[in-house]
Amino acid sequence: MPENPLKWTCEIIEKKLKAEGYNYLKTAARGAHIIIYTEENGEKINRSRLTKLKGDKFMLGMADHRGKWEPTPYEGSITELISMLVGQFPWVLAKW
Repeated sequence: MPENPLKWTCEIIEKKLKAEGYNYLKTAARGAHIIIYTEENGEKINRSRLTKLKGDKFMLGMADHRGKWEPTPYEGSITELISMLVGQFPWVLAKW
C-alpha cells in the first residue's frame, strides 16, 4: 500500500505543536485528513482534524467529548490553523 502523501505534513504539525509545549500530541494521516490525537491509558483520543482542501488549504474539525468529528467554519494553511488551535481553542488539545 502506498504511503499517504500527507504523512510529511504530520511531521510538520507535530514539530509546531511541540514548539508550543504540546509534547504529548501525536498525528496520523488518514485519507484526506490529518488527525491530532493523544494516547491515554492505551486508548487513542481524537482532538482535532485537518482536512485537505485545494492547494495548501485545510479545514479544521474538532472532536466532541465522544471523539466524533464536528465541522468548523475555519479554513487556512497549516500554520494558521495550528496557531488558531493553540491560541483560541487550547482546551481541545489539553489532556483529559
